[in-house]
Amino acid sequence: SAGFPDKPVDPSTIRGLDQIDDDLTLPLSERYFLGGLGEFQLRGYRGRSVGPRRPVLYRSVLGENLYLPVGMLPITVNSDTGELVPASDPDAIWTTVCDDEPGSLTGGNQNGVCNTYSKNNDLDETDVIGGNKFISTSFEYRFPISETLGLQGVLFFDAGNAFVEGDSLFDPSDWRYGTGVGVQWFSPFGPLAVVLGFPLDRESEVEDSPVFEFSVGGRDF
Repeated sequence: SAGFPDKPVDPSTIRGLDQIDDDLTLPLSERYFLGGLGEFQLRGYRGRSVGPRRPVLYRSVLGENLYLPVGMLPITVNSDTGELVPASDPDAIWTTVCDDEPGSLTGGNQNGVCNTYSKNNDLDETDVIGGNKFISTSFEYRFPISETLGLQGVLFFDAGNAFVEGDSLFDPSDWRYGTGVGVQWFSPFGPLAVVLGFPLDRESEVEDSPVFEFSVGGRDF
C-alpha cells in the first residue's frame, strides 16, 4: 500500500523501481545501444540513441519508492466501479490519469497524449535505456574517388535494433533502418571519415534527420 494516504495502488499504473524495467537483466553499463559509427553501428541515427525506450519518471508523493511516467497524475477511483472518488473513500484505490496541463508539476501534455509504462505515446518524454541483446547488419558499395589523394566513397544501408529479454531479434518489422553516403580519406595521420546518414523510419522530432558524423582513426565509416 502507499504511504500518502494509506490506500492501495494499481500496479499497472503506479510502480516501484523494482517493478520497472524488470525485463532488462543486464545492468545499465552493460546494455546495448545502437546508433552512429563504431562497434554498434547504425548510421543515420545519433550514437547510443536506438534501443528500448522507457518514459521519463518522477517520484510520486504516494510513497518513497513509487514512480510515475512524466505527465501522469495520481487520482483515486472506486476499486469496483472505477469512478472518481475522494481519497477518504473506504473503497478507493490510487491509479493515474493523463494530465493535460503542460505547466504542471507532473509535466502534463497539452494534447492529452501521455506515456504509460508499456506504451510510449510521446517519444519526447522518453529515455533510451538499452537492451539485453542486439542485431545489426550493413550493406555497402565502396568506390574510389581519387587513388592519388587516398579518397574513397561509400553508399550504405544499415539495419538493426536492441531488444529486451523475450523479444525476438529476427522480426525485420522491429528493426530500425538508415541509409546515406560517406567519404573517407586515408591521410598520413590515419583514416578520416565523414558520413551523412538518413533514418528511414524516423520517430517524431525526437530523432534528427539528416545526421552528420565525423570519425578520426579507428574503424572506417
